[in-house]
Amino acid sequence: MDEFIINCRTYLHQYPELGFNTYETAKFIYKTLAELGYSPNYALDKNAVYAYLDLGKEKTLCFRSDMDALNIKEETSVPFKSKNEYMHACGHDAHMTILLFAAKLFINNLAKLKYNIIILFQPAEEGPLPGGAYYLKDIPILKKVDEFYAFHVSPSLEVGKIGIKIGEACAAPDLWELELTGLGCHASRPENGRNPILGGAKIALELNNFYQNVKQTKNVVLSTTYFNSGISMNIIKDKAYLKGTARSFNESDRKYLAREMENIISKCCNLYNLDYKFDFHYAYPPLFNDKVLATKMFTAASNILGAKNCITLVNSEMIGEDFAYYNEIAPICLTWIGAKNIGAEFYDLHNAKFIVPFETIEYGGKILFELVTKTG
Repeated sequence: MDEFIINCRTYLHQYPELGFNTYETAKFIYKTLAELGYSPNYALDKNAVYAYLDLGKEKTLCFRSDMDALNIKEETSVPFKSKNEYMHACGHDAHMTILLFAAKLFINNLAKLKYNIIILFQPAEEGPLPGGAYYLKDIPILKKVDEFYAFHVSPSLEVGKIGIKIGEACAAPDLWELELTGLGCHASRPENGRNPILGGAKIALELNNFYQNVKQTKNVVLSTTYFNSGISMNIIKDKAYLKGTARSFNESDRKYLAREMENIISKCCNLYNLDYKFDFHYAYPPLFNDKVLATKMFTAASNILGAKNCITLVNSEMIGEDFAYYNEIAPICLTWIGAKNIGAEFYDLHNAKFIVPFETIEYGGKILFELVTKTG
């Protein structure tokens, strides 16, 4: 294993940072790129880093890595585990190292490159909304980009495999919040109050019934993930709070879900004599992978991994990815790269025991190098 990969990955994994507070991560990336011979630049108040290799080529390709971690306490046994309360449980440490390794290969082989290259390290993919890409897409240098590429590790694919869903690949991960207001009272005399828990329970069930019906004809998900009305056993509170997510692949379905949800909520609140405040938060747009870019990525990955290990995925993912914002500039391609060791216990993304094998990182960097030297 390349010592450069080991050093970059172990540092980045040990010092995770959240959201738009990726200052130390950005410093490390900036320093590493400078040492490789790049002239890096900061963006987003020094939370993001990019570098441009202008070789006078006809096209410019941009490779993006997310940088931020999750508010999860790590439970792995690796010797380089997180030294703080956060964790790269979505593999962003691997994404950054893949791109740094590719950057090393690029600058050491300039004569072989067929494209100008922009290397982009972006914070806040995990939020807060509207996400790092929403702001970073407006930096002037990205106007030069003809094609955007990104990797995301996948615990469902074995190491040495990649997968791409052409077309609708990732959903819009919209969020919703509901505040119910009734009338609080003593729990021994419920007839004196208007219990928002009863209305909230009805709403959660009706939303699920709606989802079970609508998913027969639409590619959507609707989930209730939070329900709270206090912690006391002898108090009926005035308020109850519900939260969740609604996921879909086009603007029409996003608006349809928001509208139908409010209709259900309104009817249930009328039934239980409750007031309500409903907020539907439009998050990242759905992500669509370009067929031409996917074909180029398949070609490059096949040369490294073998054609049988490059899979055209059938199903879309209901996760969200703010990489979708870059589609406002140019076509994009998000590739899933295998992070599952054969025989190892399965841990999903965002699990405190999820860890990416080093081999995944090496394959990723070599594929990107193959893409910019062998495809045209």
